[in-house]
Formats: sequence, C-alpha cells, structure tokens
Amino acid sequence: MGIRKNAKYLTESEREDFVRACVMMKADIVNPGASADDQYSHWDEYVAIHRMIQNANSPSVNNVNFGHGGNGAFSFLSWHRYYLFQFELQLQSYVPNVMLPYWDWTDPSSIMTDTFLGPNGNASNIVTSGYFAQDAPSTGSNPTPSPAWWPADLSGWNLHSSMGPAWEGPLQRNLGEPFNLPSVAQIRQALNSVAYDNFQDALETGQGIAGTRLHNGLHVWIGGHMSNVTASTFDPIFYLHHCNIDRLWAMWQMDGNADIYPEVGGDNGHHRNDIMYPWTGDEEGYSTNINFDPIVMPNFSALGPQRNVDTLNHRALGYTYDTLPIVGISLDRTGSMTQMTPDPMTVAAPDVSKWEAATRGISAFYQDCETAYESNEAYVFSGVETFRSVGARNDFDSVFTPSNGLVKSGSAYSQAAFNTAISGVSPSGGTPLADALINADTTLVKEPFSDLPADERRYLLLLTDGKQTTGSTIDSIPDGSLGDTAVFAMGFGTGVDVDYDSLQQLVDKGINLSSTEQVFHGENAGTIDKFYTNSLAAALGYVPAVDPLLELFAGEYSHVDFYATSADDGFFISAQGMDFSNPNWTFQLIAPNGDVLHGKKREKDHFYEKRYPHVDFKYSNGRLSLFVQRDSAQADYWVGRWQLMVAYKAKDMSHMVITPIGDLLAPVSVGSLRGARYFRPRSKKGYRTAARLIDKRNKHALDLLPPVTSANKNDASNVLVNIYTKTRLGVNLISHLAKNNSFQIQGLPSVGTISLLKVYGRFFSPKTDIVTLFSKLDCNVTDDALLSGSISLKYDTSKVFKKLESMKPDLFKLNDEILRFKITNDGRAIAEVSKSNVPGIRHLGVMIEGVYHPDGNEKNTGERFTRLLTLTEAV
Repeated sequence: MGIRKNAKYLTESEREDFVRACVMMKADIVNPGASADDQYSHWDEYVAIHRMIQNANSPSVNNVNFGHGGNGAFSFLSWHRYYLFQFELQLQSYVPNVMLPYWDWTDPSSIMTDTFLGPNGNASNIVTSGYFAQDAPSTGSNPTPSPAWWPADLSGWNLHSSMGPAWEGPLQRNLGEPFNLPSVAQIRQALNSVAYDNFQDALETGQGIAGTRLHNGLHVWIGGHMSNVTASTFDPIFYLHHCNIDRLWAMWQMDGNADIYPEVGGDNGHHRNDIMYPWTGDEEGYSTNINFDPIVMPNFSALGPQRNVDTLNHRALGYTYDTLPIVGISLDRTGSMTQMTPDPMTVAAPDVSKWEAATRGISAFYQDCETAYESNEAYVFSGVETFRSVGARNDFDSVFTPSNGLVKSGSAYSQAAFNTAISGVSPSGGTPLADALINADTTLVKEPFSDLPADERRYLLLLTDGKQTTGSTIDSIPDGSLGDTAVFAMGFGTGVDVDYDSLQQLVDKGINLSSTEQVFHGENAGTIDKFYTNSLAAALGYVPAVDPLLELFAGEYSHVDFYATSADDGFFISAQGMDFSNPNWTFQLIAPNGDVLHGKKREKDHFYEKRYPHVDFKYSNGRLSLFVQRDSAQADYWVGRWQLMVAYKAKDMSHMVITPIGDLLAPVSVGSLRGARYFRPRSKKGYRTAARLIDKRNKHALDLLPPVTSANKNDASNVLVNIYTKTRLGVNLISHLAKNNSFQIQGLPSVGTISLLKVYGRFFSPKTDIVTLFSKLDCNVTDDALLSGSISLKYDTSKVFKKLESMKPDLFKLNDEILRFKITNDGRAIAEVSKSNVPGIRHLGVMIEGVYHPDGNEKNTGERFTRLLTLTEAV
C-alpha cells in the first residue's frame, strides 16, 4: 500500500495511474461466460456491494444497514474504511502501487478535468467528455483523445442495466455552487467532537454543525448518480469523497482517540466487535435483501470475519495520509553550543548563546505546528531529543516523555510544554553525529506507529554546532539506509565549526527531496528560524514563495507583497521579530480586494453566495504563525496581490519603508550586506549600528542603499518573513552549481501553463577560505577567544573573526554579482555564475515574474504571479 494524497497535488503520472486502474476495473468482466447483456464488471460489482449492505440480514436481526444510518450508525466509518481498502486492493491488481487520493471538499475544478475525474454533466446532467463519459475517448460525442492504454472492448462509462432504469447508462452529475461546500471552520467543528458517536454523526449527517451536512450534503452537491443511494458508487468521485472522510477519522484518531469505538449503544451490527457484512468469513446467517440479478455478492470468505475493531489502525492496513506527518527533532547539546550567536539580528536586544537561539527555533516550530492543527492543515506528530557524549557514553535525552505526541496547544506536546521542558537543560560534552542520527531515526521517527506503510515519508531535523568528535563514523551508515526518512541537517556556525560535507552525508542517509532544500548553513539567529520553518513547510507539502529579511527602526512599517493564482490553495506564513518581543510587533494580512483578514475583526458570513479565505493564526514571542486557505473563496477574494504589513514599535502608520529589491534577494544566511560581518554583530548591546545607517558605495544596480526615514534615530530590529504556498504552479529553482556553475528555473503546473516574463537574481560567494585562514592563526590572535566546555572547538570562532576583522575590515567580504537569466524557448530560465575556487557557502536569491494561464491558452490575459526564491549551498 502507501500514502493517500490530496487529489489536487497528484503528479501527472499518479493521476493517470488512478484513472487507468479505474477504467481497467470497469473493463474487467466478472462473468465472461454469460451473455453480453448479463456480463458485469468488477466496478459494477462494487457499485452493487455498497447498495446491498444497506438492507441486509445478520444471524440476530434482519434489515440492517451495515454502513449508514446517522445517529448510532457507528460502522459508517469502519465499514467504509474496509470497503475502500478492498477497493484499493482491486485497483492495485491492475496498476501496482496505485493509491486512492482524497478530495478535500474545496473547489473541485482542478480535479474535474477530462483527463482526471471528468467534468460536470451537460444540460441533461450527462458527462460527455473525459475518461468517464458515455462514449469512449475519441469515439461518438467524446472529444477527449484516447490514451494508448484504453481497453479495446470498453465502449464507455455506463452503468449496468440491473441497477434499474433510473440509473443505468451514462454517468450523471449536476455540481452545486462552491459557496455551499463545507468550510474549514465546519470541519474543525467536527474534528473537535469529543465522543465517537458525535464525531461519526457529524461527519455523516452534519449533526451539530450549522449550515452543512458534510457527507450527506456533498452527495447531493455532486448530484446525478452521487445523489442516489443505489448508484452513488458508480461515480469515481465517490471514492475520493469517502477517502476524505476516512482521512478526517484518521486525524481524529491521532488526536488521542486511536482505540475509541463504542461496544454498545448503537444500531444492530454497528458495535466494536460486530462483524461487517459482507466480510463475514465462514460465519452463517448473513445475507442481503437487495437483488441486482445477475450481479451477486462476491465470496469474501477467504478474508475471514472482519470486525469493526479490526479497522481502527489504518496503518496496519498498509496506508496513511499526507496530513499526518511524523517529524523528529534532534538537537546538538554539546559544549560548543555555549558560544554566543555571532549575529542576533537586532540592535537593542542582548546577545544570546547558540543554545538559546537553537531552542527558540524549536519553540517557534511547535507554535507553527499548533497553528497547522487549528487550521486542519495537518496533525504533526513530533518529539525532541538532545544529543551529546559524556566521557565514553552517548547521552540521548528525550525532552518529552514519552518521546512523541500530537502537537497542539494546551497538550503535553506543545510550545509551552517544550519551553518548560528545555528550560533546565544546559549544553556540554562531545558530538556523536552519526549515533545521534541513528538514535533519533529509531526513537523519534520509526518507533511511533511502528506499522510503516510503503513509501510513508517521515522527517528528521538535526541541528549541530560542531564536527563529530565521538562515536560511529558517518560513512559507516550506508546511504539511503534510513528508508523513507527525509533528513534535514543544519550547521549552525562557520565552516570552521561545522563540516559542510558531513551535513550532506547525514542527509544522504535518508531520501533526497528534489523540490526542497535539506542542508542549511548559517551563523545568525534568522538561519535557525529558516531551517525549522522550511523543514516544516516541506513536511506539510508547501513550497517557498517569498522569504525577505527586513530591518525596521522603531516606528516604521513595511509591506511584503505576494501573489495568489487559481493554482494556489493556501499559504503558510511566519514572521519572526528577532527581538522575540510580542508588544513590539504588529501584523496585518490584506487580501487582493483590500479586506484585512488578519489584524482587525471583520464579520463575515460565507453562506450567502460569498466565500472568504479562512485564516488561523497564533502570536507569541514576537512571532506570527498563520495559515490562510482559499476555502472555496471567489476569485476576486483570492487571485491577485496579497500584502503582509509588518510594523515595529509603531504607534501610527506614518513611517513606511519600501525595502529595495536587492536587499530582498539576499538570503537570511548571507548575514549583513553592509559593514563588518563579525565585528558589528558581536558588538555589545547598544553599540551595534543598524545596517541601514552604514554608508557604502553600491557595487551594482541591485546593491542600493535602503531608504532612511525620520525614525532612523531609534533602535532597529530585523524581522524574518517566510511565505510558503500550497500550489500546483510547479515553479522550481534547480541548482547545477557543482556541475557547471549554473542555476535553472522551470515551471511545470499540473493544470494550465506558465509564461515566464522576467527572471533575475543576486549571487554571493566567499572571497576568503576561512577554514584555511583559521588553521594558520597564531595564539596571540586567539587567546581572548578560548572556549570552555567544548570538545570539538578550542576557540569561539566568531570572536576570533571579530578580532581579525577589526584589524582588516575587508577580510570577510563576499563576492556579489547580478544574475541575468535567459528565458529559453521551452519555458525555462537559465543563468551561469562566475567560477570560484574558494570553498565555502554560496547564496542565491532569485526574483521570478510570470503569468499563469489556467486554461492553457497563453493568448488569454492569465494571472500574474511572482516568486522570490533563495538557496544556500556549500561548495
């Protein structure tokens, strides 16, 4: 089995595999020896099964609906889970490894296409194009091109005559209006149900949820066959609809309800240990009162009796969902973490140790997870452990006991719980990197839910501040041996502190993700925030859209622009004020129509032909964590330019700052673009100079001085903004730096086309080999930088570099060049960079401007979009 994914985000091949399996199942005749009129397929058989169990008999009672019934029909969830499981196995008999996707009940337009689930019906409600039309592709009235795999003997998608004259024949649909679809808030209300019976009834009937009927209402919303109990399973969207119900049940189970199922109090045949018909094994006394001759109930006796209780662990059945990520965090607790953070990124706040900066990053990660929970975006299961060596012994301490749990506010696995648990921990000892990787993967990643479905991707975040000093060697672990664990590794420090190659080796022990950065390097507090936020975004299926670093004086505000197209379904936004002070920061989220969706109270009602985007947020420690979901909002409330307004100690909005694009193109890991790289950040509180006040001659057109306002006499602080999108746009930044000193941009949307209009960037590379420089230092330079408590490091490198830079100000300057990308005829953008033989970290920032054409016609106006993508890579 494997991972059930959101249908909107299937790859082109995954979509084709699913529809191909459905078509082959429809063409697979159960009784080939019968007359042509009596022959029926395995697809027709599953249509009949779903109806036959709705009026059946058990040994103790007759006229039982084994899978439905509203209040007291507990088996609604368990029966459909097992039905989908058997259906999925049938699909896999035609196309190995194909998985059921789910429909998340938002705007279905992107999945209602000719080459996926098919469009809406015509004026007579009949589907006339696509793979599920009355005529096969390229025949009759169906204009859809026929794929090479189409079965020669399947003339179209038509229901068997035994199902009755009302429903035999072609597929029918009559879609409702988007504003009548369930909302994020309504689904949250269902997931908040405490008792099993309330949750089951809420999902099935919408009981207790104002304005919707969830399962029942969506059958009616699709219309046609889906609106009728006899024929609903004829429409392929039935299985995606019920897959979403099963997903929500899996999420509810993960929220402390894994073994909850009533033993009494419900309808006959619906209790915990009751057998589910038709999977009754050799048990006698079960039958159906529904006759669809010649279709008969299949013989499932070989499966043995299947009870409701047998369905509670979906992973034991071999599958899970992409909204249930498991993320382990392994944190270096060794003595080198006692160093001070080279750049705290704020003028007024005091310096912090690397240990404090790293734990702040995890605290922010847990805040983001709590917000994801509230938004229904994902239920993150996570644990944290620290690693070090004490003498000859490795020390792996779990911050939480037990080590993993669902992250949500107010629970034992929350931001507050982490802050309390980590407060008494202090760093010391050596650095067993390889052993830490294996231990964290075993205890934090693999141990939870030990039933691992094939291809279930789990995540491990490992941050270190030093090189390996003890334990097994990294190369003793075979590449790829961690299976489907995606490792994200960060080196917090310079190339002297951290071995660049070791970080990549750690990542290579798991799976490499083609679409996201997994190795991070940096010396400032913002890079830690970027590491944890980027890793979480990847685990949730989000990709970067914009990630600027702003510097504001007290009293100033600025806007960060980003764009939504109809291919974008949501945004994950974090904004971290680097002084970590709540009272100092103000944020507003402004939609394309000018509405402020976050930052002031606005009454809205989406039941009257208007839908607004849905926003969930949390704010603490100077950090905004926010999820905004389209939630079936109309185009004018979604498509277009969005703005995040950020203000620092601003009593009014009288000092606006527009940060130059060149500054926005600098990744946070670059550090300060003006002034000393080590001397200024390591200055004492009150003696640091804001970067915007440091005069310098610009090197090129993108290296412009930031504007100065009348607020520039005040203190200043950085704010790091990260905006990620859940998208089908497919815009990717690909590095070929190691191969041929080039970068590539490509756009591969799953629906529609992209036209790139303008692509340009800024590239930074080192001038000085700091590792070689450090190795040649004599003692009189470094005596005042001795570092106690560290095994891997004798000196605090940032103090050493501060002293060197005070004597030679240009020592650590970076090469800084403009990248001009050439847009090719096939829609890619390519740029080459100057070759450099100096080892170290390269940084790239790219601005992409383009147009998305949802209908694939580039002659039409389309939807504007921008992406500001950054990349850091060690060479």
